Amino acid sequence: MSDECAARSIFAAVPHTAGTGRGVIAIERDGLAIAHLAARATQLAQLTERFREHFGMVLPDGARRVAAHGVAVAGIAPQRWLLIGEDAGEEFVSGRLALLEHYAALVELSDAYAVLRLRGAQVRASLAKLVPIDLHDTRFRPGDVAQTVLEHMPVTLWRLEDAPTGEPMIELAVGRSFAVSLYEALRESATEFGFCFEPTAKG
Repeated sequence: MSDECAARSIFAAVPHTAGTGRGVIAIERDGLAIAHLAARATQLAQLTERFREHFGMVLPDGARRVAAHGVAVAGIAPQRWLLIGEDAGEEFVSGRLALLEHYAALVELSDAYAVLRLRGAQVRASLAKLVPIDLHDTRFRPGDVAQTVLEHMPVTLWRLEDAPTGEPMIELAVGRSFAVSLYEALRESATEFGFCFEPTAKG
């Protein structure tokens, strides 16, 4: 991990490895713009169409995640979504998302969340010790989203497409005040498989 990344990381002061091997690799998703989107009453159809026009994808119906053109959107409740922009900066909400304000309520959350990407052959085995949901490959598929608890901390997680090596990849979003505690729980759970923390991931 570079000195520059370590200096700005919320995880700079915690150990970045545990055990032997690379069964679980954790990567901090830095530089993300995050917002909560909630459809206004009677405006769902108009919001869906407006979103499709400007972002080139349909808002997911239910606990699903879709992504295109550097924007990901995850369904977290009926007519509510978590939007994430890659390298979007502050203008993501004040600019691109502002086009939706007539149809939806927007809340800027970029500074409120930390996001970790987990990859590796033992990701599911490690998370199975910590979350009360079934992450089996046939039950939690790429694109699925879940809101749950991890060691009593509220988290939102979603499964990405598998890595080119075939390893599963899962991302977790947690309130920044819980981020270090969540990281330490993950590291402890993954120690038997080998845990390491890598520099910031883009995309």
